[in-house]
Amino acid sequence: MEAVFRISDLDPAVIEAERQRALALIIETTPSAYVHEVGSTAVEGLIGKQDLDFLVRVPAEEFAEIRAALDRRFTRNPEQLANEAYQGYIIESTLDVAVQLTVEGGAHDTFLTFLHALRESETLRTRYNNLKRSFDGRSMTEYRDAKRAFIESVLHRGGVLD
Repeated sequence: MEAVFRISDLDPAVIEAERQRALALIIETTPSAYVHEVGSTAVEGLIGKQDLDFLVRVPAEEFAEIRAALDRRFTRNPEQLANEAYQGYIIESTLDVAVQLTVEGGAHDTFLTFLHALRESETLRTRYNNLKRSFDGRSMTEYRDAKRAFIESVLHRGGVLD
């Protein structure tokens, strides 16, 4: 049976406690890397599944070493891309917690650009929330495809969606 996308509204204290726990694990595992929260919970006013998404950005020459450290600590996400510039991980949690490892300046280093665009534009946040509402209760695959297209359109326009 296919997974379904559901908008959630969790207790902020639960999210904050898990955010702090996950961040501590990531930083302990990758002390030299840049770690950022990049999911919807990182932007005031966004709705979503109430999952936590973190980005670990590293220089290309450190990617293999950091990936090996993350491999020892977390489970690779088998549903995500895996190559020499990107790797996704799952952190065991009562919430859905993920880590994306990227090479700074690489082809997949777009998370912060999109995050900045969301923080800067109320219109963009509204459109993103509307997209999420339109997929609530629908196929997770369909939601992810629509979300990917939305993000790509924002990135293609330099962070502006008009």
